[in-house]
Amino acid sequence: MRRSVRESMKTLHLYLLRQVMATLVVTVSVFAFVLLLGNVLKDVLDLLASPRTTAGLLFQALGLLIPFVLSFALPIGMLTASLLTFGRLSADQELTAIRAGGISLASAIVPVVALSLVLCGVCFWFIGDLGPRSRVAFKELRDSVLRSQATLSLGEGRYLEMGSVTLYARKVHG
Repeated sequence: MRRSVRESMKTLHLYLLRQVMATLVVTVSVFAFVLLLGNVLKDVLDLLASPRTTAGLLFQALGLLIPFVLSFALPIGMLTASLLTFGRLSADQELTAIRAGGISLASAIVPVVALSLVLCGVCFWFIGDLGPRSRVAFKELRDSVLRSQATLSLGEGRYLEMGSVTLYARKVHG
């Protein structure tokens, strides 16, 4: 009899973990796409306007933005995945069935809590180390491309606007 309870708990834990993980992948993907789209519109459009930008450079820039975006998308995605999963379980009366089977909800959600603690560590690494380093690398990449574009387009008798600075090139006689 005792072995049967352990097997049913293992099955229940795997079921809950599988449900949360499937929803987590979808929610993190959606949130990361939305946040990445915002960063693309804000930062990457400058690169697209540059004649020196190649497809490889553009994919490198997007790759550098992904860790920064994931530092925000993972916590939001885990919260949303938990709410959606347990809301569906409640609507389908599965939580009632778990409790009727003699299993407390606190012991049933142990794998979901463990997953959230692992994701806390991953987010801590993203926020504390990987995200800022990738964001700085992205800004350096963007600035180097824009600086190389500025030296190409600076001709005599032309104005060049670079953010808050406006340059004017004129020929010096002498």
